[in-house]
Amino acid sequence: MMAVVLILLILSACSGAEANLTIVASSPTTIGVGIEQRILLGIIDPDTNESLAGTERPAEAEFISPENGSSRVSAEFLWTVPDVRGLYLALFTFDRPGMWSVRLHPDGLPPTPPTPFEVVADISIPEVGEKAPPSITRTTGDHALSEISTDSNPDPAFYETSLDAAVASGRPTVVVFATPGFCQSATCGPMLDIAKQVRPAHLGANFIHVEIFENLDAPSFDQLRPVAAVGEWGFISEPWVYVIDPSGVVTARFEGAYTAEELEAALNSLGV
Repeated sequence: MMAVVLILLILSACSGAEANLTIVASSPTTIGVGIEQRILLGIIDPDTNESLAGTERPAEAEFISPENGSSRVSAEFLWTVPDVRGLYLALFTFDRPGMWSVRLHPDGLPPTPPTPFEVVADISIPEVGEKAPPSITRTTGDHALSEISTDSNPDPAFYETSLDAAVASGRPTVVVFATPGFCQSATCGPMLDIAKQVRPAHLGANFIHVEIFENLDAPSFDQLRPVAAVGEWGFISEPWVYVIDPSGVVTARFEGAYTAEELEAALNSLGV
């Protein structure tokens, strides 16, 4: 069974200046060196368990290297579930592997305690600049839509083409790996909805939704089986959105949450 995990590590503190929690919303072995990484961060009140992140509270992220050098970058708030809750997005390029840590400096609140996480030399899933695995995925040519999607309002265009055929088509491809019906993070539906929102302005690209599980009528969550593409891409978490260029090379990837503007920019860079 694939572990559906969004949170890498939670580090709590008891009182005083360290009364907040830091959440690193990236799966293990997916943060690498040399290419700008998207790190999602959140803070919650340990007494009420309510999120303290918001558009009204600017923040900076401080990344601390294995040798205790530090760099601070701005952290942009984005909604993970529209108008309900969200996280901060920090963009950072790591120059070496090892155990790093991050702390958030939110406006009007004390800094969070440092949260450790691992940066690896070689990540476990397709990275920007690498070829996309040519996975065969299920389509409405062979299956009823209800058998291959848990989206409550599916766009049929996302299920007409197998991923391997899309990657080989000579057109850009957007692929969403998500399970709206079984999502543990509640961000699968919103991430798929953004792709559905963006598609009409980019009809020169393929848009594909790969449902994470194959037996959607399973009697319990524990009996769900991941589709083959999940293993072929190396995922241990979801949701993921990938943008692939006409030659089949990954040009952008997004985990957990993203914005329509980010996806638009990735597609515009491919001239579609």
